[in-house]
Amino acid sequence: MGLLLSRILTYLNGAMQNDYYYKICNFIIFNYLDIFEMSEEEFLNKGAFRKEELYSFLLTFGFSTYEDFRFKLEADHQLRLNQIRVRLFGETPQKFLAKMDEEVLADTITSICEHFYKAKRIIIFGGLYPCSIAVELQTDMISFGRPFIHYHKYDPIQFNEDDVVIFVSATGRSLEEMKKYDNCSFEKAYSLLITQNRKYTQSCFNGNTTVIYVPGKFDSIDFNYQIMSICDLIRLRYFQQYYL
Repeated sequence: MGLLLSRILTYLNGAMQNDYYYKICNFIIFNYLDIFEMSEEEFLNKGAFRKEELYSFLLTFGFSTYEDFRFKLEADHQLRLNQIRVRLFGETPQKFLAKMDEEVLADTITSICEHFYKAKRIIIFGGLYPCSIAVELQTDMISFGRPFIHYHKYDPIQFNEDDVVIFVSATGRSLEEMKKYDNCSFEKAYSLLITQNRKYTQSCFNGNTTVIYVPGKFDSIDFNYQIMSICDLIRLRYFQQYYL
């Protein structure tokens, strides 16, 4: 059946409206580690949810009580941490760099991880499929206590210096689209753009933006593999730097 967190992310990342299911999923992501010690009453009060809303959500995910849900969430958290140890312990960056046509410098990945560690939110923009490739990174970061969400146009966000904003776009279209949104400036946040559009390597971003250019001419298959390798590098470096 998969990790409960993965099922929650499947709903959240593909949500089409800002309903109470969406709000409960978001609340879980932003309070993930705290929920393991949170009573049902505290969950309802802190999230400003009605009991009937919570139990409708729980039933959708196959639970009849909040305690069963909380127990499963915590048990899956320990399982995920064990999976991370098994998969990443002893790995080296070279294994992942070998998959790429162009090396991503180790200090760039280290810098990205430092921003992830300091961030209060990590928000990713882009098409549903390219962003879904980052779901393993998303799941790991949440497991480490770093809220990581997909941006949804119907739920505007005011970005600040505590945010990390990731754009995944071969052409840069998602970045340009975001600039058109009202009240959606990312100038204060640290931002990361992963793209195949070379023009962005010469763009005049502020000093808070890192551009990772990957080779290829808007080749979705090649780009998707590159995204996966970059996400694996970030996961590995973060694990080695902040978890071991």
